[in-house]
Amino acid sequence: MATLPEGGLLEAVSLWALAGAVLFSAYVLVRVRTERRPLDRLRGRLILGVPWGTAIVVATLLVVYYVVQGTSDLGQPVVVGFRSWSYSYPLGMVFGPFSHSSDSHIVGNLVSTVAFAPIAEYAWSHYPTERGSHSFGSWSENPFVRVAVFVAAVFVVGLATSFMIPGALIGFSGVVFAFGGFVLVTRPVAGIAALVVERVVRLTYFSLDNPVLTARGRTQFVTPYWADVAVQGHALGLLLGVLVGLVAVRWRGEWPGVGRVWLAVLVYGVAKSLWAVYWYLGGTEYVLFRGAGLALVFLLAGLVAVSLADRDAPLVARIDLSRREAAAGLLIAGVLALGLAAVPYNTVAVSPGPAADTGVEVRDYTVTYVEDVPNRYIGAVKVPVVRDAFTVNTSGVVVASDRRDAWEVVVPAQRLKVRGRVTVPVGGVGWRETVVVNRTTWSMIDGSGTYRVHIRPPDGPRKQVYAADPAVSPVVLNDSRIAIRPAESGYELAVRRNDTVVGTATVPGGGRNGTVAGIQFNRTGDRLRAIHDGTRVPIAKFELQVQRDRP
Repeated sequence: MATLPEGGLLEAVSLWALAGAVLFSAYVLVRVRTERRPLDRLRGRLILGVPWGTAIVVATLLVVYYVVQGTSDLGQPVVVGFRSWSYSYPLGMVFGPFSHSSDSHIVGNLVSTVAFAPIAEYAWSHYPTERGSHSFGSWSENPFVRVAVFVAAVFVVGLATSFMIPGALIGFSGVVFAFGGFVLVTRPVAGIAALVVERVVRLTYFSLDNPVLTARGRTQFVTPYWADVAVQGHALGLLLGVLVGLVAVRWRGEWPGVGRVWLAVLVYGVAKSLWAVYWYLGGTEYVLFRGAGLALVFLLAGLVAVSLADRDAPLVARIDLSRREAAAGLLIAGVLALGLAAVPYNTVAVSPGPAADTGVEVRDYTVTYVEDVPNRYIGAVKVPVVRDAFTVNTSGVVVASDRRDAWEVVVPAQRLKVRGRVTVPVGGVGWRETVVVNRTTWSMIDGSGTYRVHIRPPDGPRKQVYAADPAVSPVVLNDSRIAIRPAESGYELAVRRNDTVVGTATVPGGGRNGTVAGIQFNRTGDRLRAIHDGTRVPIAKFELQVQRDRP
């Protein structure tokens, strides 16, 4: 096997090489180019050429993630307690749009914010842009007030996404898409360029964080990437940004080229997977409506273009309705439709259900494990016409809370099967606790198996919360079938003959033997074999845990 030099040396050399190359490129950009220097242009619209509003927003997101969500303690944020579950749960409604579920989640949103928010702030401008106006001429022309207005607008849009998005929101992506929508309307060419800049920033971040990466094949649980896209939140954010952008261009009279805006919206929608309209079928199954989703992206690009058309021809002369007004009205209708769809989920009560009786309680939370039960959050809203679409069964580790109207599968069953052991943080502002979930499995040689799931609370003994049905070996030995089934403590062997259990015993420990109904069982490591009349037959393999990664 080939070997590499010491990892620390490679990382140091890579980091220094990357830093030197970045500084060289920046020097070329600032000193060698002959046109107006970038900093001069930035200082013309931003205080000291710095997007202070963007910096404040980024700092706020970092504080919420690392301090409020408690990520800095163990490297894993509290998620369930910061989702926007219900109008009756104000903590989640306020913190949901500014919280995140993982490191990759916040990094993705911060990278997009760094790429698009400065352009939006530049278009807004810290200094008045109207002819004849000057800084500090009035409160509305004060650069510091304009920075504050930008930041306030960001938080207002964030709260709007929390209150108007169907489903339990967590993440800043709705506001990120609002930045994108505003930029696409006011600075369409810069918006397309920002998509490329976003990729550069993301690659630079990961290169600095991990300059040398060694990878190997492994078993892991993977869901379709588009199933992690909160398309309804992204669509709402984009529509809000577009509408604010329309107001800005009409107020200032700075009309961008319609063709550029159309292309920018189309490219942005495709690049950002706005076409990923899907539905959850239950378990690990999803259905993607790709064709319909792409049609919606083209429709959106057309409506935005019409709303910016130079010639505002009448659409319905009788009521004095122009094409521009009709297009803008349809965009507003889209926002209102999403907001209306959010009301049922934000007002209905969600209960943990019978499965909570077997779980572990941590203050107002219940953590348990379920198999093939209805998702109580999705099914809480009853729609008579499409009742079946809202009834989906799911399996995995569930965190529920009556007080928060929360019910979420935080670790799907297949992921727990692969990892064997996961930690689940629960908490709120100022507190967090960690629950440990373990799954042990006996897998038969034909692929079937049986398993037990235990949950250990922060301050108590572990508790068995689920035991699967027995697993029966396909091997027939001494006219008997052999089964392994969960017991109160560990697992036990059951030998069946003529559909009758003729003997049971605890599965022997490592390096030990046992005999049940004339069949000897040998346990070597994690392998179990049956022996009878000189015949040795492999029966099953014990799986304690495969990975100890966090979920």
